[in-house]
Amino acid sequence: MRRILALFLLLALLTAGELAGQALDDALVPRGRVRLQMFPEFESWDSRFGRTDAGVTGREALGDDLTSSSAETLFPGTVSLVSAIEAMSGLSTYSPTLGETSGRVTKDVTRIEFGGYIGVFDWLTVGAVLPWTRTRTNVDVYFRPDTTTGDLGLNPVATNGAEVSSFLQALGAADAAARANASQVCGASPGSASCLSAQGLADRASAFSASAATAYSASPFFPVAGSAAAGALGAAVTTLDGDLMSAGLPGIGAPMAFATQWVEEDDFALLSAVSGLGVEAAPLADVRGPWHAGDVEVSASVRLLEGAVRDSADASARMTYRVIGTVLGRLPTGLMDDPDVFLDVGTGDGQTDVEGRLLGELTLGRRFALRGAARYGIQMSRTLVRRVAPPEQVAAPIDARRLVEWDPGAYFGLEVAPSYRFAPELSLGAEYRVYRKYRDTYTLTAGSVGAPVDPVVMQVESGVTVHYVGGILRYDTVGGESLTPLQLHLRVHRAIAGGGGQTPVPTRLEFGVRLFRRFWGAP
Repeated sequence: MRRILALFLLLALLTAGELAGQALDDALVPRGRVRLQMFPEFESWDSRFGRTDAGVTGREALGDDLTSSSAETLFPGTVSLVSAIEAMSGLSTYSPTLGETSGRVTKDVTRIEFGGYIGVFDWLTVGAVLPWTRTRTNVDVYFRPDTTTGDLGLNPVATNGAEVSSFLQALGAADAAARANASQVCGASPGSASCLSAQGLADRASAFSASAATAYSASPFFPVAGSAAAGALGAAVTTLDGDLMSAGLPGIGAPMAFATQWVEEDDFALLSAVSGLGVEAAPLADVRGPWHAGDVEVSASVRLLEGAVRDSADASARMTYRVIGTVLGRLPTGLMDDPDVFLDVGTGDGQTDVEGRLLGELTLGRRFALRGAARYGIQMSRTLVRRVAPPEQVAAPIDARRLVEWDPGAYFGLEVAPSYRFAPELSLGAEYRVYRKYRDTYTLTAGSVGAPVDPVVMQVESGVTVHYVGGILRYDTVGGESLTPLQLHLRVHRAIAGGGGQTPVPTRLEFGVRLFRRFWGAP
């Protein structure tokens, strides 16, 4: 990366030519000139503009999704596990206890935008920008097990899979024998007391077998041997086994497997990577993305209006104005976030955008200037793999992994930026921006199979509204006497308000350098 930056700067300095007096800026380049630019940028955030159940917008820490007094709920399947245990044991209310967690998550993006623009005519500039991007997510999950009242341990599927398989197979055989017996008895004397008894026993065996299979596959956790829940389940197995044998059928003949290991503090974040526990993804740990291209932008800008107001033909302009229109295309060259790496941040959206922009500039004398801009864009749909789950469920289940059709919402933005020039080369400006994106839509592709999921859960918090304020310090020798005209700027932005549910609250620091070269046309 250092070699790339050094090479870029060297080439830019070597190609910078004499352009004194030319109207070069960050919007249009005169005919025959080329502008090379490089914008290093760093953006970080640890919170979002979230939404409560009542729809109220407020700021939430990203780590809130990994913070809970019931640590077992951070992984999928807790509801299914509780329901299955209640169904098997006969407990009317079962409240598992594992421990509590607190999480801290920060995300950042380092981006270096390499751009080149050429003035085809004085009124037309075309160019392209390549963002070279690296993303990072820092994840800290602190798990504190309940060593006093805790009754959940590591699912025996991960520690003693053979015993679990043996029990489920024995239970399945008992279920099959009970159903065959009910079919035979009821076939001989339908509606009789013996038929009703045989059918009832078969229904109990089938329900118990199905609930056991659900309990073992639902969650990384399971009742610990010796706990009250394990005792109730063991008693239920003994009762069912006795009833089967009393009916002249083979019993279950295998003990129910329970957790024999507690979940340790250092192991909790690794459970999402264990096969067979319902998640099967990367651990809940730091994510270090490689340097990769972002979404390349190509654009064409046209001067629509330009003029000046003077007291006389020989006097300096009291006011100048200009309106520029731009058509921009954003290409799917970036790397999307990985659905199997939780809290990953991609370098791009992986789909095509078409955007239109209007830029208006007004100068008053030599000191004051005002810039206003508006943009509107539409985003093309694409097919991608996603774990269909609410965004706050970080460790989404593997059986929710689907191929979906993603149709991103359209967006628009507004910007107002007044500035004051202290000297011919130095100016200071303030900036206000607002950005709004409408909700996305997701639909399951044809032939999507697996557990039933509703993609609407991903749409609810996909809209974005965010307001930024910031400032920019600019050093500009273009139009002066410098033999090597260049523009430098330092910009700082901060999100101050917003909504949508998953809208980041970033702070952004950007440094920019622009250098120019004349290739043809009059100096």
